[in-house]
Amino acid sequence: MSNTCLSTISRRASILGSLSLWLLLPPMNSFADLTVSYITIQRQAGFTSERAYAGKTLPSRSSELGFKRGGEIAQVLVDIGDVVQKGQTLARLDSQTLTANVNQAEANVALAMANLSAAKAEAQLAANTERRFRRLREQGNTSKQLYDEAKLNFQSKKAQYEVAQANVKRAQAAANATNIALAEAAIKAPFNGIIQSRYMDEGTQILGGTPALKLIEVGPIKAHIGIPSASKASLTINQTYSIRWNDIEQSAQLTAISPEVDPNTRTLNAVFKIPANTIPIGAVVELLLAQQVASPGFWVPVSALTASDRGLWGVYVVNPENIIERRLVEIIHNEAARAYVRGLLTDRERLVSNGVQRIVPGQSVLPIRANENVNAGR
Repeated sequence: MSNTCLSTISRRASILGSLSLWLLLPPMNSFADLTVSYITIQRQAGFTSERAYAGKTLPSRSSELGFKRGGEIAQVLVDIGDVVQKGQTLARLDSQTLTANVNQAEANVALAMANLSAAKAEAQLAANTERRFRRLREQGNTSKQLYDEAKLNFQSKKAQYEVAQANVKRAQAAANATNIALAEAAIKAPFNGIIQSRYMDEGTQILGGTPALKLIEVGPIKAHIGIPSASKASLTINQTYSIRWNDIEQSAQLTAISPEVDPNTRTLNAVFKIPANTIPIGAVVELLLAQQVASPGFWVPVSALTASDRGLWGVYVVNPENIIERRLVEIIHNEAARAYVRGLLTDRERLVSNGVQRIVPGQSVLPIRANENVNAGR
């Protein structure tokens, strides 16, 4: 047999071998379908949205302390951070002049008291004389002239006694005033607290009413938080709510809500009481307030969403024939790992929960139920 015949037979055998191998392979559509995880979605009547409203912590009481009268500061007895007790002296003015005034006022009182004693004695003597001349006049043993003189002298001494009494009261009032002025030359703590600021030092000439120290109360602090007027109905006085600071949540009791809307922020001021030493004074805090929103829709995993046109999003569902279908949805609310959507979905549908980048509409898949409940939330 020639070499040409052998070559032809060899090529035919190779073709037949390849054809036989191709015939033994299964058809393309007989390969196993792509496996996808799904969840069964449930229609919801609405969702609970947690809103955060910002505010600031303040002490329960805070006072800018100053002297009622002006003068030179002689002593400042406290500094920033000092803990003080109610009634404790915090600062004093130079009181030499006031002390001299007090001494003078006390001397005036003593003089007025002496004058009162003398006037009282003279009035008593004049009263006795008037009684004797009245009896003598009734008996006809003295003239009307002498009786009239005794009577007028008594009335004069009585008036002088009343003047002396008034002088005593005036002197005592002046002494009280100087004592009050001396007491007002010192700043005393109106409540237990901590010195927040010190504005003045010794030797400073200060006017009356000018702040010299700032005192904040020791104890529970308050958080003032602005809330929309629509949220007032969801708050209850004396109930406990969550306040967040630096990602730490702290319980706080609602004590009051202002009745008037702030014209600048258009919010109501809600006041919360926070336990002491949990959040620093002046810190920015947030009120975490859960609000129920009535809007029918579905909770879906964020991993199930794909971007679409015109602000819409897409999800994939597995129909009863295990074929992928794409549905358009609108996101109403989103959280860390899930979103609340509405759109072309029906209750109890099988939603592809992840791996959506691997599938396309019309694709046949092998669905496997995922072990997660997106409706349970966080």
